Amino acid sequence: MTAPERAPLGAALALLLTVITLTGHLSPLLMAIAVALVGLMVGLAWPALLELPSPLGTRIVVSAAGAASALITVLAPERISPVTGILIVCAGGVLASFIHQMCRPVRDGLTASLTGTVAGVFVTSLGASWVIAQSQVQVEGMSWLVTAVAAGLAATLLIDATPLPTVVRFVLAVLAGAGTCLALTTQLGGLDGLDLLPGVVLGLVVAVGASCTHLLLGSTLVSRRPGPTLAVAAGPVATVGVVALLAVTLLL
Repeated sequence: MTAPERAPLGAALALLLTVITLTGHLSPLLMAIAVALVGLMVGLAWPALLELPSPLGTRIVVSAAGAASALITVLAPERISPVTGILIVCAGGVLASFIHQMCRPVRDGLTASLTGTVAGVFVTSLGASWVIAQSQVQVEGMSWLVTAVAAGLAATLLIDATPLPTVVRFVLAVLAGAGTCLALTTQLGGLDGLDLLPGVVLGLVVAVGASCTHLLLGSTLVSRRPGPTLAVAAGPVATVGVVALLAVTLLL
């Protein structure tokens, strides 16, 4: 079975993040803006992708969670830690999801609407992990690590956008993403670059995580439509931010 051909929007978003990592002291702010844009794209398309009732409320809650998490990681580090800020936004998003359901005049599909909205909140909120990761490597002068993760993500999603058979597409996407990430982590870092084994592991985690997320979100029939496909493209970009933050935390 072949996948439907898609515009490589996810790869373009990941490439945008790659370029932002090279912008020096402005990179955390620019990354926050880009992450908010990714969250908005996911939020707008999320209810259509999951075929949820009351789509307007879901769009507002999910998009607002993405924007708030990106904003709080930039503005709140002096008062609270950025990770704590994301947790606060996630908690607020869950509360907003329940309020949204209580305000609905018609309660059909209540469970699907609630769980789907909460899932969207976590996807968009965790995207702010990119901002935290970029802020940390900027302080350490090792932005090449986030650059490598973003570039590996771009290579993975570029292959994932092709109409190849599922297994072939998955294998090629993992090889392309892991190879790109490995090459950059071992070359861009110079003497501080990663050794072969950590570079391979990081590349595989990035590529496999992005491909699995892309396959999962793109598995429904409605994902082929123009609206829902925005979430299929932007969803993996948001979720791999957690991998970038984990890599920065463990490897620096």
